Amino acid sequence: MDASGYLYTIATVGMTFAGLSVLTMILRQMLGGQMTKWDSFVTRTWVQLGFMTTFGSILPPLLILFGDPAQIAWRISSGIMAVILGGWALTFPRRRLAANPTRLPLQVVIFSLAMDIAALALAANAIVVPVERVAGVYAAAVTAILIGAEMLFLFAFVHWYDALTNRPRAAEIVSPHM
Repeated sequence: MDASGYLYTIATVGMTFAGLSVLTMILRQMLGGQMTKWDSFVTRTWVQLGFMTTFGSILPPLLILFGDPAQIAWRISSGIMAVILGGWALTFPRRRLAANPTRLPLQVVIFSLAMDIAALALAANAIVVPVERVAGVYAAAVTAILIGAEMLFLFAFVHWYDALTNRPRAAEIVSPHM
Protein backbone atom coordinates (compact mmCIF):
# COMPACT_ATOMS: atom_id res chain seq x y z
CA MET A 1 0.00 0.00 0.00
CA ASP A 2 1.22 3.47 -0.85
CA ALA A 3 1.61 5.53 2.31
CA SER A 4 2.22 8.87 0.61
CA GLY A 5 -1.45 9.97 0.88
CA TYR A 6 -1.33 9.47 4.65
CA LEU A 7 2.03 11.21 4.92
CA TYR A 8 0.85 14.18 2.85
CA THR A 9 -2.11 14.50 5.21
CA ILE A 10 0.23 14.47 8.22
CA ALA A 11 2.43 17.06 6.48
CA THR A 12 -0.59 19.31 6.03
CA VAL A 13 -1.60 18.92 9.66
CA GLY A 14 2.01 19.58 10.75
CA MET A 15 2.16 22.85 8.82
CA THR A 16 -1.27 23.86 10.08
CA PHE A 17 -0.11 23.13 13.63
CA ALA A 18 3.00 25.29 13.19
CA GLY A 19 0.85 28.16 11.88
CA LEU A 20 -1.69 27.78 14.69
CA SER A 21 1.16 27.86 17.20
CA VAL A 22 2.37 31.20 15.91
CA LEU A 23 -1.16 32.62 15.88
CA THR A 24 -1.67 31.43 19.45
CA MET A 25 1.44 33.27 20.57
CA ILE A 26 0.32 36.43 18.79
CA LEU A 27 -3.02 36.17 20.59
CA ARG A 28 -1.20 35.55 23.88
CA GLN A 29 0.83 38.70 23.33
CA MET A 30 -2.30 40.68 22.58
CA LEU A 31 -3.95 39.45 25.79
CA GLY A 32 -0.99 39.29 28.13
CA GLY A 33 1.57 41.84 27.10
CA GLN A 34 5.19 41.24 26.19
CA MET A 35 6.59 37.93 25.02
CA THR A 36 8.96 36.41 27.56
CA LYS A 37 11.97 34.14 27.06
CA TRP A 38 9.71 31.27 28.12
CA ASP A 39 7.00 32.20 25.58
CA SER A 40 9.63 32.33 22.87
CA PHE A 41 10.95 28.87 23.83
CA VAL A 42 7.47 27.34 23.82
CA THR A 43 6.60 28.86 20.43
CA ARG A 44 9.91 27.76 18.95
CA THR A 45 9.32 24.23 20.28
CA TRP A 46 5.86 24.00 18.68
CA VAL A 47 7.08 25.35 15.36
CA GLN A 48 10.09 23.02 15.34
CA LEU A 49 7.87 20.01 15.98
CA GLY A 50 5.41 21.11 13.29
CA PHE A 51 8.19 21.51 10.74
CA MET A 52 9.82 18.25 11.84
CA THR A 53 6.53 16.44 11.27
CA THR A 54 6.16 18.06 7.86
CA PHE A 55 9.72 17.28 6.79
CA GLY A 56 9.39 13.70 8.01
CA SER A 57 6.18 13.31 6.05
CA ILE A 58 7.54 14.50 2.72
CA LEU A 59 10.99 12.88 2.92
CA PRO A 60 10.13 9.28 1.87
CA PRO A 61 8.07 10.31 -1.19
CA LEU A 62 10.89 12.68 -2.18
CA LEU A 63 13.48 9.92 -2.01
CA ILE A 64 11.23 7.59 -4.00
CA LEU A 65 10.98 10.27 -6.72
CA PHE A 66 14.75 9.99 -7.12
CA GLY A 67 14.31 6.34 -8.01
CA ASP A 68 15.31 4.82 -4.69
CA PRO A 69 13.56 1.52 -4.01
CA ALA A 70 10.74 2.10 -1.52
CA GLN A 71 12.27 -0.02 1.26
CA ILE A 72 15.57 1.84 0.98
CA ALA A 73 13.76 5.21 0.99
CA TRP A 74 11.91 4.23 4.19
CA ARG A 75 15.13 3.15 5.89
CA ILE A 76 17.07 6.25 4.81
CA SER A 77 14.18 8.46 5.94
CA SER A 78 14.04 6.61 9.25
CA GLY A 79 17.76 7.14 9.83
CA ILE A 80 17.59 10.84 8.98
CA MET A 81 14.54 11.41 11.19
CA ALA A 82 16.08 9.36 14.04
CA VAL A 83 19.09 11.68 14.04
CA ILE A 84 16.96 14.86 13.80
CA LEU A 85 14.38 13.83 16.42
CA GLY A 86 16.94 12.11 18.63
CA GLY A 87 19.16 15.16 18.76
CA TRP A 88 16.18 17.40 19.38
CA ALA A 89 14.71 15.15 22.10
CA LEU A 90 18.00 14.62 23.93
CA THR A 91 18.64 18.36 24.17
CA PHE A 92 15.03 19.30 24.97
CA PRO A 93 15.28 19.05 28.80
CA ARG A 94 18.44 21.18 28.85
CA ARG A 95 16.92 23.80 26.52
CA ARG A 96 13.71 23.84 28.55
CA LEU A 97 15.67 24.25 31.79
CA ALA A 98 17.58 27.20 30.30
CA ALA A 99 14.27 28.89 29.41
CA ASN A 100 12.46 27.99 32.62
CA PRO A 101 14.50 26.78 35.62
CA THR A 102 11.50 25.22 37.37
CA ARG A 103 11.04 21.48 37.74
CA LEU A 104 9.65 19.70 34.67
CA PRO A 105 5.94 18.95 35.04
CA LEU A 106 4.96 15.28 34.67
CA GLN A 107 3.25 15.98 31.34
CA VAL A 108 6.49 17.40 29.92
CA VAL A 109 8.53 14.45 31.23
CA ILE A 110 6.08 12.07 29.52
CA PHE A 111 6.29 14.10 26.30
CA SER A 112 10.09 14.03 26.39
CA LEU A 113 10.13 10.25 26.94
CA ALA A 114 7.63 9.76 24.10
CA MET A 115 9.91 11.70 21.72
CA ASP A 116 12.89 9.58 22.86
CA ILE A 117 10.88 6.41 22.16
CA ALA A 118 9.83 7.70 18.72
CA ALA A 119 13.49 8.46 17.89
CA LEU A 120 14.51 4.95 19.00
CA ALA A 121 11.70 3.44 16.90
CA LEU A 122 12.97 5.39 13.88
CA ALA A 123 16.54 4.19 14.53
CA ALA A 124 15.36 0.59 14.81
CA ASN A 125 13.32 1.06 11.63
CA ALA A 126 16.44 2.18 9.79
CA ILE A 127 18.29 -0.96 10.82
CA VAL A 128 16.27 -3.96 12.02
CA VAL A 129 12.50 -3.74 11.44
CA PRO A 130 11.24 -6.38 8.96
CA VAL A 131 10.80 -5.01 5.43
CA GLU A 132 7.01 -5.35 5.42
CA ARG A 133 6.69 -3.10 8.49
CA VAL A 134 9.04 -0.19 7.73
CA ALA A 135 6.41 2.12 6.23
CA GLY A 136 4.01 1.55 9.12
CA VAL A 137 6.63 2.08 11.82
CA TYR A 138 7.86 5.22 10.06
CA ALA A 139 4.35 6.68 9.68
CA ALA A 140 3.56 5.85 13.33
CA ALA A 141 6.73 7.59 14.55
CA VAL A 142 6.08 10.74 12.50
CA THR A 143 2.48 10.73 13.74
CA ALA A 144 3.77 10.40 17.32
CA ILE A 145 5.82 13.58 16.85
CA LEU A 146 2.67 15.44 15.81
CA ILE A 147 0.51 13.99 18.59
CA GLY A 148 3.21 14.78 21.17
CA ALA A 149 3.44 18.36 19.92
CA GLU A 150 -0.33 18.76 20.08
CA MET A 151 -0.46 17.39 23.63
CA LEU A 152 2.31 19.77 24.68
CA PHE A 153 0.37 22.60 23.01
CA LEU A 154 -2.80 21.73 24.95
CA PHE A 155 -0.90 21.51 28.24
CA ALA A 156 0.67 24.95 27.73
CA PHE A 157 -2.57 26.46 26.44
CA VAL A 158 -4.51 25.34 29.54
CA HIS A 159 -1.73 26.68 31.77
CA TRP A 160 -1.74 30.06 30.00
CA TYR A 161 -5.54 30.27 29.96
CA ASP A 162 -5.67 29.64 33.71
CA ALA A 163 -2.96 32.26 34.28
CA LEU A 164 -4.74 34.85 32.12
CA THR A 165 -8.06 34.32 33.83
CA ASN A 166 -6.41 34.08 37.27
CA ARG A 167 -8.07 30.71 37.83
CA PRO A 168 -6.13 28.30 40.02
CA ARG A 169 -5.39 24.95 38.44
CA ALA A 170 -6.75 21.81 40.10
CA ALA A 171 -3.34 21.01 41.65
CA GLU A 172 -3.18 24.50 43.18
CA ILE A 173 -6.63 24.07 44.73
CA VAL A 174 -5.59 20.85 46.44
CA SER A 175 -2.21 22.10 47.58
CA PRO A 176 -0.86 25.53 46.68
CA HIS A 177 2.72 24.42 47.44
CA MET A 178 3.05 21.49 44.99
